[in-house]
Amino acid sequence: MSDDTVYVADGSTRYHEYRECQGLSHAREIYERPRSSVPEEFTLCKLCSGAYHLDSSDRPMVTASRLEDLDPDDVG
Repeated sequence: MSDDTVYVADGSTRYHEYRECQGLSHAREIYERPRSSVPEEFTLCKLCSGAYHLDSSDRPMVTASRLEDLDPDDVG
């Protein structure tokens, strides 16, 4: 698991397990890194970790609205 690929947006201290994560949707640059190389102070995105759940009925605008309600540091 330590060498799984994770994704980090330029300038962020969050990492993502999924390249398709909505938390990366506005990132200008996304870097692929081995999980073992991510600095200790970086935290896993709440969407990727499952701490924040999207409903199956969410439409893109609802999803965008929910993301706007989050602290940007929690998802990006």
